[in-house]
Amino acid sequence: MPTYEYECPTHGEFEETHSIKTKLEHCPQCKEEGKEQTVKRLISLGGKGVVELSGQELINKIKGDVGQLKKDAAKSDKVYANLLGESKYHDLQTRLDRRGR
Repeated sequence: MPTYEYECPTHGEFEETHSIKTKLEHCPQCKEEGKEQTVKRLISLGGKGVVELSGQELINKIKGDVGQLKKDAAKSDKVYANLLGESKYHDLQTRLDRRGR
């Protein structure tokens, strides 16, 4: 069931989980206190959109990301230097220059 956010003038914001067909009109806390306070339903973002991968899906995602990084590093020296780190990249270039002499 979905979670909805509401605002009560007396108690502030609160969340309720109920069916989409149910319409909450009064604050549950106010009802317990014997009041009939009308609530306003708020527009919310809902879920945060986080997707958790596990098992083979995670392995496939990592392999795809590594493949893309390798392609990007092969195309650009700047990307390659960022992946290695500046000092390691400089050392590698120095060693390659010495071999070429």
